[in-house]
Amino acid sequence: MAALVATITALTLQYFRTISVLDAESRHVVGAEINSFVDRYAAGGLPELLRFVDARARHDEIRDYVYIIGNSQFEVIAGDLSQWPQDMKSNGWSSGAIPLENSQGTITRNIDAQIVRLGPDCRLLVGHLATGRVRLRNRFIETLIWSIGLTALIGLGFGWWISRRALSFVERASDSGEQFLAGHLDVRLPTTGRGDEYDRLAEMVNACFSEVERMLVSLRAATDGLAHDLKTPITRIKARIELAIMRDSLADPVLFMETVQDLDALLKLINDLLGLARTESISVDAFRRVDLASVVIEAVTLYEPVAESEGRSLNVHEEPAIVLGVRPLLMHAVVNLIDNAIKYSGGGSNIQVATETRDGLVILSVADNGIGIAAEDHDRALARLSRLDQSQTKPGSGLGLSIVAAVARAHGGTLTLADNLPGLKVILELPAYLSENTDHDGRSAGTIT
Repeated sequence: MAALVATITALTLQYFRTISVLDAESRHVVGAEINSFVDRYAAGGLPELLRFVDARARHDEIRDYVYIIGNSQFEVIAGDLSQWPQDMKSNGWSSGAIPLENSQGTITRNIDAQIVRLGPDCRLLVGHLATGRVRLRNRFIETLIWSIGLTALIGLGFGWWISRRALSFVERASDSGEQFLAGHLDVRLPTTGRGDEYDRLAEMVNACFSEVERMLVSLRAATDGLAHDLKTPITRIKARIELAIMRDSLADPVLFMETVQDLDALLKLINDLLGLARTESISVDAFRRVDLASVVIEAVTLYEPVAESEGRSLNVHEEPAIVLGVRPLLMHAVVNLIDNAIKYSGGGSNIQVATETRDGLVILSVADNGIGIAAEDHDRALARLSRLDQSQTKPGSGLGLSIVAAVARAHGGTLTLADNLPGLKVILELPAYLSENTDHDGRSAGTIT
């Protein structure tokens, strides 16, 4: 419909513009003709005017002009017509149809004419044939009809094609959604590869499917791991209490100490799970300008005594690393990385913590020269409640690296593990904050506390 209206409007404007130009040209040439007649009349009166009209008629057998000379009563004295047109008796411009004689007989032609009074008993009519404009109007009407028909046909064709594409996409999306809800988490919407709006929408829906699949798989793995991690300390506490009852030694200090340790482990696991849930539910409205280098300095200062007591050394190389983020979450991530490096790197290990900004990314790396993690275990190390220390001689919930990975995702970044030859290098990459004046939604950045 829009294309049809646009076509009609454009052709109509073009028609009226063309007609106005032709009208102006017609009036110009008629005015020039009248000026020449006025000059002749001024030079020799009516006799000279009659000779001039006769000469024009003899020399211009085929012409676009009509000349009539009449008296004050509009009786024809000389010219192309035997009678003065009835509807052209007022001075000035007028239009109408007149009968003209030629070799084929009498035909009716439309003219645009100007009538002037040359003297008390002399009237002059100079007309210009409007045949060209009539043909143009007829051609315009014909073109308009064809254009409307073709535009309507093409519009209906495109409308049908677009509606079929839309309905087909909706059907595919509905089928994929039903399969996904039925438990087929690997189903995805097909894409055509054209990169159009349907492909972009399908890619967005597929990204949502992938994220839901990842979360469900992670939740299943976490549920299995959580059941094991909760069952073990609770079973130990129950067995310890039952043994104390059998021995009638409920006030045994060792029993209390071991029970407290197990309860501390349970509380840490619950707190880590709550922290992971808060991290994954964070909103970008909470993001502010943060210098990750200052966060690293604060975390290293906090953990230096712990590292020294474990026989490790902490070394820092910080460069300004500005990001948009939530400072407590970033501090939690840095603390977890440093804590893991101290816990699993081995005695005498040298732990390197560095920040830098490169190619639009802020890069935080924590590297040690301990035993490291085998390449085939990198993905498992990032899974929730996954502990590579099968003996579980080290305290922990198995959520440290998965919390850091969740913080990275919440900030639009990534967490990767690499071989430090020897040891492990953990790399956190976040988008750099490129503007110093505004935050992510264009407001002035707030003070970081």
